[in-house]
Amino acid sequence: MSTSDSFALLRATAAVQRLDTELTVHPGDQQRERTYLVHRAALADRAVPALADVEDPEASEQDAEDTARRLLEHDRAHRTGHGPVPAADARWNTDARGYARQEHAAAVRDEHDQEHARG
Repeated sequence: MSTSDSFALLRATAAVQRLDTELTVHPGDQQRERTYLVHRAALADRAVPALADVEDPEASEQDAEDTARRLLEHDRAHRTGHGPVPAADARWNTDARGYARQEHAAAVRDEHDQEHARG
């Protein structure tokens, strides 16, 4: 893993920590919860290869699957997906991590668009 990849994971970890803290301060906020789930699922997915040297790969894979599944279930329950293929689509039943990747890509695009709109 390159140094830039390591720093990107470190920044993503810090961002997820901040989102987790915001959830503690604002419990029950579904939008904040979804934002946390999107970024937490993406971080878990990206961390799998990085953690291979320090933890059992099955544990990393299971964490990535579990967090992606939480996002998928949240979006199915609240109909809050932003990607082109809705959470209700049956393809996600066997590819929750693919769903998380789709939703993270949509979130990154949305954040980028918001930054450019501000100035």
